[in-house]
Amino acid sequence: MNEKLVPKLRFNGFNDEWATFKLGEIITLMQSGLSRQLSVEDIGVPVLRSNNIVNGQIDVSDIKFWYLIDTKGSRTENYFLKKDDLLVNFINSLGKMGKSAVYNDELKRPTIFTTNLMRLNFKKDIDTYFIYYFFNTTYYKNYIDKITKPAVNQASFTTKDFKKMELKIPTMHEQFKISKFLKHIDKKIELLENKLEYYQDFKKYLMQQIFTQKLRFDENCQYKTKKVKDFLVESKIEGTDDISKRLTVKLNLKGITIRESKTIEIEGATKQFIRKSGQFIYGKQNLHKGAFGIVPKELDGYLTSSDIPSFDFKGEIEPKWFYYYFSRKSFYEKLENLSTGTGSKRISPKEFLNIKIIVPEIEEQQRIVYLLAKIDEKINQNGDQILQMNKFKKSLLQQMFI
Repeated sequence: MNEKLVPKLRFNGFNDEWATFKLGEIITLMQSGLSRQLSVEDIGVPVLRSNNIVNGQIDVSDIKFWYLIDTKGSRTENYFLKKDDLLVNFINSLGKMGKSAVYNDELKRPTIFTTNLMRLNFKKDIDTYFIYYFFNTTYYKNYIDKITKPAVNQASFTTKDFKKMELKIPTMHEQFKISKFLKHIDKKIELLENKLEYYQDFKKYLMQQIFTQKLRFDENCQYKTKKVKDFLVESKIEGTDDISKRLTVKLNLKGITIRESKTIEIEGATKQFIRKSGQFIYGKQNLHKGAFGIVPKELDGYLTSSDIPSFDFKGEIEPKWFYYYFSRKSFYEKLENLSTGTGSKRISPKEFLNIKIIVPEIEEQQRIVYLLAKIDEKINQNGDQILQMNKFKKSLLQQMFI
């Protein structure tokens, strides 16, 4: 059936109406009839699973290999993927319900797909990438949420419901034009992500060289073994509890944020302490998981319980240098050995203050901070560009598809 519907944003020269179809009218679905007999490292046939679909791409960093049993009596070669095959996940594995990706022969060898993935074959002249990008729209995601049925183990949707989804299709020429343009956007995002990864890796390398003293600004600089208590002192300023002003420290160096209040929390039930801008704070249970940071200006005066202690800096120490010193994963993960107590173990302020650190002179600290802060600027700028490009892409998807 046809409707006089067109998208909000089109390329010049395209005025044709878009035809309306049910997905089942333009595709056939194929599920794998193959099951695993034995998994042996790098032996057998590589198989794509739900976790190999990452951000709309095929990620082969965690690929598995199977010996195969043909459980449906079909020819085994029917289940091997071809370049530009479109795969969709229809089991809610790892939060990937409805996620899709185009197979681009990433492994350069015969590859199959598991039973929780579907391969789409097209009955009509349809550009694979046009459908792939349609599967990135809010309309598609909302439809998948609508047809998903909860289950005890894993939620899923039926192929019957999936095929009922309506979509609008332009001419093949316009399909190619749209998908080609969106591929350029994806390529730009990929380049930015590669650039971000380069800066992040470069920073890790520099930090490893700097904090092992292989790289110095001043060859004559003296390094001394000290304890944290030589430079930090615990702050214990009691405050009046306010649930809306409680802080939390995220894992993996994700920073300090306002804690989301829970309905079961009672204001005043736990003693709260005022945290000041520039203080170092950490989570007692998760210091070894990167749960620490320096309180930013915008969170000055907020609160935490004694489970997130804070410390003022004193003496010849650059706060940012101290943070960089601790932010090495190879360093903070080892701090788990300091955890004590029964049940959920914690690192107390006393144990924290007794941690040994190797400290250069203040001038060397300042040079190190300046260099690493410049790299952080690049990382943050690049991250902002990626965020903006993804927002731009999302806007395009909403305007280029009906």
